[in-house]
Amino acid sequence: MGNFDAIVIGGGLSGMGAALRLALCGRRVLLLERHSRLGGMNSWYERGGLTLDTGLHALTNYAPENDSKAILNQVLRQLRIRRNTLGLCPQKRSRIVFRNGELLLNNDYEAFAAQVKERFPQDASGFDALSDKILREGYSSAEREWRSANGVLAEHLSSELLRDMLRFPIMYYGDASADDMDFGAFATMYRSVFMEGFSRPLGGMRQFLGAFEERLKSSGVELRLGTGVKELLFDGAGAVRGVLIDNGEEISTANVISTIGAFETARLCGASASTRLMQVPAGEIGFLEAIFTLPKTPAEYGWEDAILFACRTESFRFAPPEGDAVESMLVCAPGNYIGTEGDEARMLRLSTIVRPQDWLEANAEDYKVRKRSLVEKLRECLAEYSPAMAEELVLVDAFTPKTIRRWTGHANGAIYGSPTKFGGFESGVSGLQIAGTDQGLLGITGSMLSGILAANRIGN
Repeated sequence: MGNFDAIVIGGGLSGMGAALRLALCGRRVLLLERHSRLGGMNSWYERGGLTLDTGLHALTNYAPENDSKAILNQVLRQLRIRRNTLGLCPQKRSRIVFRNGELLLNNDYEAFAAQVKERFPQDASGFDALSDKILREGYSSAEREWRSANGVLAEHLSSELLRDMLRFPIMYYGDASADDMDFGAFATMYRSVFMEGFSRPLGGMRQFLGAFEERLKSSGVELRLGTGVKELLFDGAGAVRGVLIDNGEEISTANVISTIGAFETARLCGASASTRLMQVPAGEIGFLEAIFTLPKTPAEYGWEDAILFACRTESFRFAPPEGDAVESMLVCAPGNYIGTEGDEARMLRLSTIVRPQDWLEANAEDYKVRKRSLVEKLRECLAEYSPAMAEELVLVDAFTPKTIRRWTGHANGAIYGSPTKFGGFESGVSGLQIAGTDQGLLGITGSMLSGILAANRIGN
């Protein structure tokens, strides 16, 4: 039976950040990951001779390397990871497209703000006030009362179209509940997406995770892949005393950081789960994503967008549609990041929101038929924006909430976890902290920061 200063459950971005930070603080730390590979939802796999990312569309929070105050650079300093090892490739541009207009994103917030004011002059002063409010929010991990993001937007902006355009990218990239989200989480993602912007690591998540894994090992983290946690162990006072892993081995520690989700962590606690953990609901938002290859790069078809946020209805609705209607979709072109090369330069990823239970409860044949049907609908929708690309798409793979549940263990296959976020880290169980998506700092960079802050509570 081993003994560690801390055990981190889950080898996603938050778990890796927590484990590495603990090791850098001189703690003996064990990182447990049920999958055979690091990364959690943002990992990679091979299919048909191609290397495919499981979740990454973009690494948010892009900023110049010399910007010492940028949150991405702060996170990498905390982890002592050299930024140049990640090979970050900034986007060329992205677009938010509605029936009544569009907005461009190109990692230049001043240009974006000028565009908004030109397109929506009646909301110019309100937009400036909203920007100031978002900056004051910071990347806070403090527990705060829930505030409606929709309500704050309505206080500042009179145009429903502008409000919808701002909501669309943020909700698709970080909202765990239908139609609205906490304003603190909204502000975090707004800064990540609009004020800072998008990049991709050269070579995708394989290179990114390879650099991270090397750093973990060189810092002394004991890493066990293919090792799941069966249950958490407690002493007579209800405090954590260790974990029981799937092979029956008990491992001792007085400190556990769980990054697998609050709902999922409550199941590991059994009867020892706190009231707070027991009240966290399972996730409710699912996605289908189809990955295609093309005979040419998207740019050769005249397609310049790294990401297209396409709303196909008059108003944006972030909720599973009735049936398999495609009310909104993302088109991600990894080849439209400056410096992208190799197979991913000719890939295209099409995504849309779905109802998890429609996929989790379907029998095998209905599941296959439904997936083929929705993939074809996505192709047809793409034809409205680029008929030439839509005609030449070759499907490589597609995943649904059922795939996500199998890959990550997230209840309902919900990528963004529970609609209830902790804000802080305390689980209500002595010795157990919650980090990652359900803690509340969203996005890839936010997830790493969440792990770092949880680790600092133990290591400092």
